Formats: sequence, C-alpha cells, structure tokens
Amino acid sequence: MQVTSAIVLIALPLILAIFGIAYYYITARNKERMSVIEKGLPPDYFKDTPNFFPFILMLGIVSTGISLGIALGGYLWSLEIEAMRGFIFPFVIFFSLGISLIVSYFVLKSIQKKN
Repeated sequence: MQVTSAIVLIALPLILAIFGIAYYYITARNKERMSVIEKGLPPDYFKDTPNFFPFILMLGIVSTGISLGIALGGYLWSLEIEAMRGFIFPFVIFFSLGISLIVSYFVLKSIQKKN
C-alpha cells in the first residue's frame, strides 16, 4: 500500500468523524433551544452553573486513597514476604481505593444533609 493511499484511508474518516461530531453537537443544541422556546421557558433555563464541588471532593479523597495504597503496597513489598509478593500491590491499591470511595460517600452524604 502506498503512503498516500494510507494517509487518505486514515485521514479522510478522521476528518469526517470530527465534522460529524461537530454537526451533531450543533444540531442537538439547536433542537434543545427550540424545545425550550416551544415550552415557554426562559432562554437561560439551562445556563445554570454546575456545582463541581462534590466531584472535586470525591476525586481528592480517591486520589489520597490511591496514593496511600501505593505507599502501603511499597512498604509491604519491602518486607519481602514471598507468598504475597505477586499480588500485594494491586490488592492494597484496590482495597484503599474502595475504602476511599466509601469514605467519600459518607463525607458527601453528610455535606448534603447540612445543605
């Protein structure tokens, strides 16, 4: 296969996909605006600013849990226990990830109760 034909076979579908996604986004947004106008709602009905605080808080807690899992896995790896050597890192990382998700759930639940 020639280089030019390979470029055409790769670049053409990629360009078409990008324009297709852009076209779909523009038409969907237009249809959404038209449905808002038809229902008699104000035009800025969907312009509400999103609240990213719960997501960022959960991301911070989960990142902390993963880093603690990596640190604890490294410590257990350094103990040189031969029976656990193969699976200790994934086990500790996923275990700490699960614990941090549970902690973030309860923290977010308590914050939502206050509001």
